[in-house]
Order: sequence, then structure tokens, then C-alpha cells
Amino acid sequence: MPRWFSYAVIFVITAFVLHTFLVVVSLATGIVSPDSLLTMAGPVTFIVEFGLAAVITWLIVRPRASQPAPGSPEDDLKRDAALEDDARRRVQAIQQQYLDEQRLERLTAEVAEWRKARDLRTYANEALADLGDGDVAAADGRSLRAELQWALDHADRIDPLHTRD
Repeated sequence: MPRWFSYAVIFVITAFVLHTFLVVVSLATGIVSPDSLLTMAGPVTFIVEFGLAAVITWLIVRPRASQPAPGSPEDDLKRDAALEDDARRRVQAIQQQYLDEQRLERLTAEVAEWRKARDLRTYANEALADLGDGDVAAADGRSLRAELQWALDHADRIDPLHTRD
């Protein structure tokens, strides 16, 4: 059967059903009486009914985007690939989050060590400046100058920004 013939059949059936529906609704609502049904055969009614029938027929037979049938192997492969891509993206996001957290912990520890080294260096340098060329005994009896020099060396060892040789 040619395609145009099936379109014509769909159009005629749609127009008949639409006309029947409009007659029944018109009679049920009292818009027209059974004695004046001929008023529904006017040109305006004809144009409206056939226009609506044409639109409905077009909606029925319009071309649709070709999609694989649900459950077809092609559809299954596409769905599986999409699920794998989604899972891969999730794993990558989790790995990136873990790496970022590790990096943040390392940097936070480095900042703490850097501040400690900076504060120790500042204290030792100011204390050495206050000592000038002299020296005094520390609380444990050692040389304060030697303790301050050890503090500067220790600050260099713990400072993450200090280049080690």
C-alpha cells in the first residue's frame, strides 16, 4: 500500500472521529438542537474540522528521530558506555579529591613548619643582636650564643623553603 494512501486513510478516519465528537458535544451541551444539525455542515465547520484533522494526522505520521529500539544491542551498548563513562568520571573526581586533600595536608604542615622556622629565626636573630659581641649563660649553663646559633641552624633544617645542600 502506498504511503500517501495510508496518510489519506488516517486523515479520513481522524476527520470522521473529530466530526462525530463535535456533533455529540454540540448536542450534549445544547449548542445545537437535533432539528438543526444541518447548521454543522457549514464551510466554517468544514475548515475547522479538516484543519484539525490535518494537524492530528501530521502529529501521527510526522517523522521522528531514529532511535534504536529499547533493548536492542545498540541501545544496550550505548547505555553501558554511558554508565562506564559516568563511573570513570566519578572515580576520577574521587581520586582528584583525595589528591587535593593530601596536597592540602602537606601544604598545611609545611606552612606550620615555615612559621615555626620564621619565628625561631626572628627570635634568634633579635637575641643575637641584643647580645652584640657578648655572651651570657643560658638557664642550663650553656652559652646563650651557642644556643641561639643552634636555633638558627635548626630553623634552616625545618624550613620547607630553605634550600638544603
